Amino acid sequence: MKRKQLALIATSLAFVLFGAGALTTQALMTSRIEKRVNTELPKASDVTASVPLVDMPQNLTSDSIKTAEINIGSYSLKGSNAESSIAISANNISKSKPTLVGSLNVTATIPAATIIKSAEFENAEIVGNALQVSVGASGLGQALLTPKFSNNAIYFQLQSISILGNPIPSSSLPADIQNQIKSKSIREISVPKGLKLKSVSLSSKGLSVNLQGSNIQLGKLGSTL
Repeated sequence: MKRKQLALIATSLAFVLFGAGALTTQALMTSRIEKRVNTELPKASDVTASVPLVDMPQNLTSDSIKTAEINIGSYSLKGSNAESSIAISANNISKSKPTLVGSLNVTATIPAATIIKSAEFENAEIVGNALQVSVGASGLGQALLTPKFSNNAIYFQLQSISILGNPIPSSSLPADIQNQIKSKSIREISVPKGLKLKSVSLSSKGLSVNLQGSNIQLGKLGSTL
């Protein structure tokens, strides 16, 4: 066998061994992240984590993990008995304890069934990105409500209304109607220190609440979320 062929085989074998080693290390690191999340967020269940393979050299030689995606299948949010799902994007995660996260993007999704059950409106159902409810005498009208937020409060705002199929612009309705809807639907939420409420949205999956912040201790997040 020629030297060039031997060199090519040796190089290929080295890449295979390096790849296998990197995948093993990646699996070990994600397992440790999952255990850390389960320890510091004890209400979390069905936790999975992932880290990019390309970041492994830096992750192994530094005192922090560059980035990780963490998904929590079930989590009971503070002040609510509903089991919600949580998606976390974390950057610069310290390996030491307590776990400090440089920047954090958290999206909690409250199931659609919970939103419909807790809505204080007639015949509520999610249509597209809005909550459709019955209004007017005998419920002959329909209104579309969209989620909004202000500071640490979430509420619904009238987007449009129709009576017997005839649309009425929300702008032509008295202002007190909007205020009534807001006061009826407003809910205060517990926002962990260091995080800010950035957006809310509605879909067939439910109500998604996005929080973002920096320099967050994972354990303190678990005690307030």
